[in-house]
Amino acid sequence: MVSAYSDQDYLLGLGSVRDRCFKVQEAAVRNRLQHFDLDQSKLEDVVQFVVSIIKRDYDSPSDIPVHGRWRHFDVGNRPRIQNLLHTWSSLGQDTLEQTRKLIDLFVVACLLDIEPYQSWSYTEAMTGRNYKWKDGVAVAVLDMFVNGLFSSDPAQPHRVDSETLMNLDKDTIFEGLQVGPNNQLAGLEERVDALINLGTVLQNRTNYFGTGVQRPGNLIDYLLEHPTTIKTKKGPLISIETLWPVVQEMGEIWAAELGKGGTLGLGDVWPCATLLSSSQGQASPQSTEHMVSFHRLSQWLVYSLIEPMEKLLGATIEGTDQLTPLPDYSNGGLLIDTGFLTLKPKDYERGIKNYHENALLPNQSKIEVAPMFELSDPVITEWRALTVAYLDLVAEKVRQTFRLSKKALSLSQLIQGGTSSAGRELAEISRPNTHEPPIVIKVDRRVIY
Repeated sequence: MVSAYSDQDYLLGLGSVRDRCFKVQEAAVRNRLQHFDLDQSKLEDVVQFVVSIIKRDYDSPSDIPVHGRWRHFDVGNRPRIQNLLHTWSSLGQDTLEQTRKLIDLFVVACLLDIEPYQSWSYTEAMTGRNYKWKDGVAVAVLDMFVNGLFSSDPAQPHRVDSETLMNLDKDTIFEGLQVGPNNQLAGLEERVDALINLGTVLQNRTNYFGTGVQRPGNLIDYLLEHPTTIKTKKGPLISIETLWPVVQEMGEIWAAELGKGGTLGLGDVWPCATLLSSSQGQASPQSTEHMVSFHRLSQWLVYSLIEPMEKLLGATIEGTDQLTPLPDYSNGGLLIDTGFLTLKPKDYERGIKNYHENALLPNQSKIEVAPMFELSDPVITEWRALTVAYLDLVAEKVRQTFRLSKKALSLSQLIQGGTSSAGRELAEISRPNTHEPPIVIKVDRRVIY
């Protein structure tokens, strides 16, 4: 899909995310935000709360695992992924095929990575235990994967292929996630559509996924054979720039096609009124100076896929310093629940009105009222940009507190053991009945948030 914007490649690129989000942060410093008030004195409170969470949960910051979907599979201290790897090894499958299988699984799990209501839960057949939130969705996806739901070959159940995805029955996924009248999972239909689209992408992009059995996991073959990949004694050195366009094809570009989940041809990129009002002079119709990139889904895929490549193949992914804090509910909620960010009164009132109108629809939450907006709303764009920029600053201050370098305490670790955990805890304390974020994004067509 061709974009009408002049610098499409820049905005599609990972490097534009931090660049543009910090332009919004600069506007915040100059008191030019459109939708939020900022209390700079609370930034140190955010830092100290994150530090306290890390000190409480880990003997040393170096013990924090990286951020990725793998963590959700191991809920309840059960090493489900490691057990799978042992099974595959016992069957004589080499590490390359094991990597393909984990990529298959993790891609599906990322596309089905929904923020469920507090009322939804999944009962694991093997243990009989109930799991909620993203952990519950991950365990459900793993069970479906192990049972061969995503494979067209009964003799090869532990894989994901294009044929099955393109013919995916929504009722089968609903059943696999134990959805029912009293166990609703809002936004699931959009996620299943994303999986069906992935099947089409796998078939069409033979340069990424091959011409035989087309699987997400085949992307590792593409990466290993790419001319920019360097083979070393330790393992392959892979550029994140090689991986980036592949993951963008997996869902983000599709989500933006209708304009609900992003900007056509650019993906998770949005106009930001704050930058438009801060710009000098009259912007041309083709100007993109007011556009802000997030690429949240694509970044989540990268965070999640790096881990199996590193652990199984000894790969080094070059350029991960371009990754940013993810503008998701837990990270964004942290800045609001600590009082660092506050919605301006006019926007708060509008958001509350939106929530009450949405509550009249079937199967919608009606307790613990919170401001609600569409993903395309300027409020959400400003919130997400401030989340990315200020959590970058928080991460640096946390490192300074521990006297650690970026190499010793990576951004991925800080998100996993610090900001994300802190945001979830504050949501539980502030809204104990639902654990919802302080601002809710409305579920809509192709909104993959």
